[in-house]
Amino acid sequence: MREQGAAGDDAPGPTVNPVPSEGKAPGDRGPALRRARAALVAAADALCDAHDYAGAARTLRVALDRWPAGDPERLAAIDRLARCAELCSEHAAAIELLGTLTHAYAATGDLTSLAAAQRRLAVAHELCGDWTAARAAREAAAVSFARAGQRGEAAADRLAVAVHLRGAAHYSDALATLDLLLPDARASGLAGLVLRAEGLRGNLLSRLGRPGEGVPAVRASLDSALALRDLEVAADLQQRLADSLEHGGDYDGAEAAYRAAYLYCDTHGADAVGHLCRACAAAVLLTRGKWSLAVDVCTDVLGEPGTPVPSRAICGCVLGLIYALRGSAASARPLLTDASVLSARIRLTPVRLLATWGLAALEAQAGAVTAATDRIRQALALVGETQERHYCVPFLQWAATFCAVHGLRDDALACAAALSGICSATGQAEATAALAHVLGETRLSDDPAGSLAELERAAGMFGALELPFAAALAQRRAAAAAVRAASADAANPVGYPEKARELLLAARSTADRLGARPLLDDCDAALGELGAPAPAGGLRKPARALAGLTARELDVMVLVADGNTSRQVGAALFISPRTVEMHVQGCLLKLGCRTRAEAVRKLSELGALDG
Repeated sequence: MREQGAAGDDAPGPTVNPVPSEGKAPGDRGPALRRARAALVAAADALCDAHDYAGAARTLRVALDRWPAGDPERLAAIDRLARCAELCSEHAAAIELLGTLTHAYAATGDLTSLAAAQRRLAVAHELCGDWTAARAAREAAAVSFARAGQRGEAAADRLAVAVHLRGAAHYSDALATLDLLLPDARASGLAGLVLRAEGLRGNLLSRLGRPGEGVPAVRASLDSALALRDLEVAADLQQRLADSLEHGGDYDGAEAAYRAAYLYCDTHGADAVGHLCRACAAAVLLTRGKWSLAVDVCTDVLGEPGTPVPSRAICGCVLGLIYALRGSAASARPLLTDASVLSARIRLTPVRLLATWGLAALEAQAGAVTAATDRIRQALALVGETQERHYCVPFLQWAATFCAVHGLRDDALACAAALSGICSATGQAEATAALAHVLGETRLSDDPAGSLAELERAAGMFGALELPFAAALAQRRAAAAAVRAASADAANPVGYPEKARELLLAARSTADRLGARPLLDDCDAALGELGAPAPAGGLRKPARALAGLTARELDVMVLVADGNTSRQVGAALFISPRTVEMHVQGCLLKLGCRTRAEAVRKLSELGALDG
């Protein structure tokens, strides 16, 4: 159907053009023309009320074409046209119109209107992905609001800048922005704004490797928000706390905090933050080797309507990366490609890095060495341009191994240099273990015995940190070093072949549990070269299926059988208590039972709860 507006049936489509040229306005021809303009504006308002913003824009353009430049009411009409452009998603037109408004308000000295227009201009630039222009407009809006005496509004705009800089992994710049906004926030008397800023500051310190300062700062802000019963701010700070614990290397604490944050958000209706908590929790589950649960969480979040773009990007990336590490290229590639595009558009640096890792892994599995190398170098450049020091660690470990295997020594050394800088800045145990792994890779060709020692040390550190995939990668490469050491000292192998076999079996066991087929196949091939056939069977057991119950329903009932409440089940599986009840009711219906206890007894008799 063709949209129709006040300009007539032959009016063009919904494209919104920039403000009409001043030179085309024929001037005021008397009361009749003024009445006509007023009627057109009223018609445009009516179209806006009916959500026909394209029709309203066409009508306003007709009015503006007959509006003399000197009329003060003309500016209000341009403002209306800019609003229509924004609501039509005609961002380029909105930017030009808002630019006209900012110049006009600056000339008249109307600081409040100027600041509001600059803020809208920032949003339009953000929607176009021009973050440099958006940041400049936000800063200009903050200055204008401050000059107008609206210090809280000034602080709010600078807080938006700081949040964006955090997502882009420019943490020091974000801290500097917070230093500028905190005096305005405190002077405004807006306690929630102050707490958001102080909590963000603590989170940034944690991301910079200073969790000893950052985590207590976030906790203090959260406690204050809870005391004030500011539910919206508290939800935001719950997520910040979990993120701070994660970046401090406390994965147990982070997982528990993300669970608590999600349940808090679910209880209080903070859906957007709740989605983000679950998405970020999936990244922790990925790191900790809880891949099946991470897949379930990501699938749930992606399947829910209204999931915000950042949460979609994170979940798509985590899910795609797991599929890639499991060797499921057809499932992985579209998810990773979409996540890469989304994260580039909103400048979410950690997701860009993880998506690039997943795509590089797919290229490597396909034998496309050049393409994989190009992606690794892109990611290395991104690490060098930002202050991202957490999510890049497992990527750097994997990338160094790829580079060592393919004789790309300079690239492997670049990975070592990046990790060395991260270790110096943060002192995190995970980064130290990854650096040991990468140093082992760089020594493999010249000093296999020394390489073996480094890689075994890395595997032990990863094991102690309960990071199974990272530990398995180190074990696999330690086995390669042991084989190389045996060849280097063929007359005195000192147990190297047996050590290689033990390391390969350990790595294979982890790969089997995770479902990481490429790693498992690599271990099997290496075992075959040693004359030690791999154990029978392999990879994950098929998902349990019984009486028509889904794997998720069985997971719920296992936890119910252990005596957990719906809230406790939801916390364990990162789903809401309402969703737990839905699954339980579905199980009761499928099993033909009336109560939970009856369903548990039936499942127990069928052996579904064993193990």
